[in-house]
Amino acid sequence: MIKQIIFTLFTFLSSQMVYSQTFDDTSCWEYFKITQDLKNNKPLDKKTWNQFLKNDAIQVYLKDQGVDSAYIDNYRKNMEIAYMPKNNALLQEKLKDPMKNWWLYIVNEYKVNEDQMKKYLTDIKKDPKSYFETCYQYTYQMLPKKYQKKAPNYKVTIIPIHNDAHIESSWMMYSLMAAYFHDANKMGAMGGHEFHHVLRPQLMFEVENQDAVIVNLLQKILNEGSADLTDKIYEGKDAVKLLEFQRETRAEFIADGAKVIKNIDSLLSVKPLNRSSLKMNKLINIGNTSGHVPGCYMSDIIYKAGYKKELVKHIEDPFQFIYLYDKASKKDKNAYVLSSTTMDLVRELDKKYRPKAKVEQYQ
Repeated sequence: MIKQIIFTLFTFLSSQMVYSQTFDDTSCWEYFKITQDLKNNKPLDKKTWNQFLKNDAIQVYLKDQGVDSAYIDNYRKNMEIAYMPKNNALLQEKLKDPMKNWWLYIVNEYKVNEDQMKKYLTDIKKDPKSYFETCYQYTYQMLPKKYQKKAPNYKVTIIPIHNDAHIESSWMMYSLMAAYFHDANKMGAMGGHEFHHVLRPQLMFEVENQDAVIVNLLQKILNEGSADLTDKIYEGKDAVKLLEFQRETRAEFIADGAKVIKNIDSLLSVKPLNRSSLKMNKLINIGNTSGHVPGCYMSDIIYKAGYKKELVKHIEDPFQFIYLYDKASKKDKNAYVLSSTTMDLVRELDKKYRPKAKVEQYQ
């Protein structure tokens, strides 16, 4: 009997270890060791810096950002300026123009918020379950009930450089700056956004080469537009716990969104349309081609028109997203209305691919 109890307990604990969400902040504490030396006016030599950057999560993140060795060395030099007391006069002079010295400004924010960031990491590590449960609650706001699952095999890593988030295979990477400030503003919302990318069901189908760019565009717009309703709606001028530039992100997405939608519409309305010649960076004609800008704008129009429930009901479907936007935009005198030519194209693609499409979700 005792052996059976022990075996049952071991099985339960093993299953908990296997399926519990993990949270890794190792590189942050390594970073704090480096910053302590800098605060003592000890320069950050290239060997130490490059060794720190060998962290797997940092390497994946930097590769995604497309940075080169010059950027990496410049970041190191900015750390010396920000953290070393002997460079304080130079730091204050450069911070007078943060846009011109952007990465120095970012590094300095890490410095001035270091103690609070340490507490933030320590508090999450004390109760990671509650942290992830909070993230999932934001994720579920944009998912039908049957898809409100979890992704326990996803590893979440916080890295102490830059200001962004990235998903790679079964790995989520948050920069400490993004996580700290966004969680201070609305705990779990940013994580909810990233888990939404993982758990949102998707309409999957094979696409002919000539249609690939257009369909990819529709998928990108839905992917970011729907996720932005989990967290971006909590950002704005009144989100005082965010840094100023973070408070402006959603407003910038929406302001640029109408222009990008107009550009997409004009390119898709050309007759005759050479679909094979279309390029993503020409359709989304700004630096960020992830789908955030048109997606955030379109989901905002849908949300304001009162169609959030319908969007959630069809959260997997890029064609339905366009139909909902079309319906919502016609109710908003300030919204950009897509041309009948573009809408006919979307309907054509829908009719062409839906019969063989399947809905898939992360397993």
